[in-house]
Amino acid sequence: MSTRVEKLYLPLLLIASFIIRLTPHRTLLLAAYDEYLHKDITLRLVERGMSAISKDIPSLLGLKAYSYPPLFHILGAIVYKLFPSDYVFFILPAIYGTIAVFGFYLAFKELVEDGKRALLATALLAFAPNFIYRTSLYIPENLGLVMFSFGLLFLIKLLKTGRSRYLMALGLLLGVYMLTHRGWIFFVMAATLIVFAYLWPVVKRNLHYFLAFLILAYVAYLKVGFINSLVADFFLRLQKTEVSFLGYFKWIGVVQLVFGALGTRYYLEKDPIRRGFALWAWAFILAGGISFRFRDPYATIPLAAMSSEFLMDEVFPRVALFLRKSFEDLRGFGAGWIMELTAKKGLATVIIVLTLLVPLAQGTYGAFNYITPPTVSDREAYQWIAENTSENATILVWWDMGYLLIGNTHRKDVVIWKKVYQGFFGEAPTAMQASRAYGDHVVMFSSSQRERVYFLMRKYNVSYVFVDRRRLGYGLIRYGLMEYAPYDTHFKLEFCNGNAQIYRFVPEPPIKPGKPFVLDHTGTYGPLVEFLEKFWTGYNYADFDDRYKAYFNLNAWMVDLYMNIYNRTGDDAFRERAEWLLQWLAYKQMDNGAFPWGVPPNDFTLYTAYTLEPLRDISFEGKEKSIELLKSREREDYFMTTPKDKRGSLVVNAMLLPIYRELGILNETTERNVLAKILDEQREDGSWNDNVGTTVAIASGLARYYQLTGNETVLESIKNAAGWLMKQQDENGKLKAERYDYAYSRSTYAQMLYIYHVAGFSGEENKTVKFIFDTFNPNKEVHPLDAVLAIYRYLSYAYGQGKALDMTNELLSLHPLVRFD
Repeated sequence: MSTRVEKLYLPLLLIASFIIRLTPHRTLLLAAYDEYLHKDITLRLVERGMSAISKDIPSLLGLKAYSYPPLFHILGAIVYKLFPSDYVFFILPAIYGTIAVFGFYLAFKELVEDGKRALLATALLAFAPNFIYRTSLYIPENLGLVMFSFGLLFLIKLLKTGRSRYLMALGLLLGVYMLTHRGWIFFVMAATLIVFAYLWPVVKRNLHYFLAFLILAYVAYLKVGFINSLVADFFLRLQKTEVSFLGYFKWIGVVQLVFGALGTRYYLEKDPIRRGFALWAWAFILAGGISFRFRDPYATIPLAAMSSEFLMDEVFPRVALFLRKSFEDLRGFGAGWIMELTAKKGLATVIIVLTLLVPLAQGTYGAFNYITPPTVSDREAYQWIAENTSENATILVWWDMGYLLIGNTHRKDVVIWKKVYQGFFGEAPTAMQASRAYGDHVVMFSSSQRERVYFLMRKYNVSYVFVDRRRLGYGLIRYGLMEYAPYDTHFKLEFCNGNAQIYRFVPEPPIKPGKPFVLDHTGTYGPLVEFLEKFWTGYNYADFDDRYKAYFNLNAWMVDLYMNIYNRTGDDAFRERAEWLLQWLAYKQMDNGAFPWGVPPNDFTLYTAYTLEPLRDISFEGKEKSIELLKSREREDYFMTTPKDKRGSLVVNAMLLPIYRELGILNETTERNVLAKILDEQREDGSWNDNVGTTVAIASGLARYYQLTGNETVLESIKNAAGWLMKQQDENGKLKAERYDYAYSRSTYAQMLYIYHVAGFSGEENKTVKFIFDTFNPNKEVHPLDAVLAIYRYLSYAYGQGKALDMTNELLSLHPLVRFD
């Protein structure tokens, strides 16, 4: 290729390489977990200076399993000081990647001694998906590949010329590489294979010495502690993940892999350096089946060179001949036209161009789709951590969230901090120590042995626990720590928003249950107490379900119910339990007065109100905060469902209306507007949205409001709703919509009997009471504790606390939870 043409295509290739390497950051977000870490380390160097870097030489050279050479971050800090902008972390990687592409062009040109072949090899490498990935991100490997490319250039020049200056340049570059990224180990492996192939005639003549050397190296591995530790840590550190066969095509590239593999024999028949490239390619392809780190991108480098020459020398010159031979025996209609078409040189050119476009298209597609930026799903949570925790706080998060935590808040986690920061700023941990930290963090999240969890949290100096919605979906987290943290006094909820939850770990909680055992009551209320105590956790009462185990509202009703039993029996055990629950509620209440609910929890106005309702006449610490919170959520024509809500909800408005009235904090304007809207939305048939659940919820709220106010307009609405509801039941009282057994909780029927009671529909009320007593089965209730307390609640509204207590007790004497004798 002429110098003029080469000068034209090389700049175009480099420009295209630079642009494609900007693609992963097109949203101006960091595109991989690792980038958050390396950005954070860079910024720490900017703030703290170079003196913060580890003084441990093996760590600086990447000779320890979890050590990180500092040169990449030092250069990044220098650039950031010159240009203090986050754009540095988007543009600098593309610059490094483009320099690496140019370096490999020079190496390939030295190898093949032809600019045309070198350009094709460089294009195949530059657009290989795994090479784009590694040279687009703000990670040390990007700069390391620059070192790799020029190291390969110097190695080829050294083997071809034998000049000492290239040996010196190679040695110097390798020293710099060792301060940049641990990829220098892969370079040494590849170089060893190339040199081995180059020196094979010498090795073959002195095979006994070579074997003796291997034996000596093996003995050194066994006997010399430093060597054993170095090698063992390296292999322990390798990410050993099974890779699929199709993964090779996805990450190396179809053209690069297929024609590189086909070019193996072609390369083995060439000069010793090319034979070394073939050995390198296959050794790393096979090793890539154990750890993808060999494949991505180090196996791609020799495959790009092999596929380039094989295509140029063996495939492209034969495309036209292949087309003619394939169709020369064709007969029948259209055969002549097809044979004429395939004989044209233009078709062969089109096929060659399409073949060359495949890696460009796959690389471009991969840049857009293979690199998926990690979702920082809750910036609000990270902001809360950054603003409300000390700079040296340790936050327990699932390991992959550690990247985002450190990058967004500059706080420590348990796993990633141990693996990365300890090695960078101090003495690197061994692979075993890093593995122990990972294992301990799994135990903290998953173990039900709480004392062990508390011990480990103290050991790692954990201050907070942060779990988002995605990680809460992991069974070992949801049914481990996040099962009991909501009620355990060692954990205090500090932040929640429906997506993330952050607990403060309290090593020595100020309150502990004095009597953590179940209450044993054999008196009148034995059936009820026996049922309720099944749900005692040692701290609170929590249902047998997957919901939020704090259950603040249910525990508030437990205070009401147990104080009721105490007043009737004089048994101090019930008073003491109720007092403990009040103390627990005050302690677990959030600082703003909220009693959250949900999985993950959120600051729902309704559930704070639900919690206060049964405690309206009881004084407890923090009550005023909750009252003030409810006041702040009241608007002219709706109640805010959450702190961010700006619309309200018809159903929630109806349920909150009587509670605000009962607590004495209902604004007259809000009362008038909310009530008018509820009544306006009622259909002519008496329902709301022609839906049983919606109608029951709204009508029961209005029924309670009518009891508190005597508003006759509301009573008319309740009667209309009751008329619609009675049509939804059959002659036995069962809802017609209940098409399968127990489709509706019996607590729904308790709400209906209450609506009938207020509306004066005594016949329907009695039928519904009978249906509840005939069909109630706590073993079929999805939320048995919630159902029983809701039944007690609505019976209290209808008949008073005393009768409600007796009826609930009788119901459970007839229908107890299943017993296991």
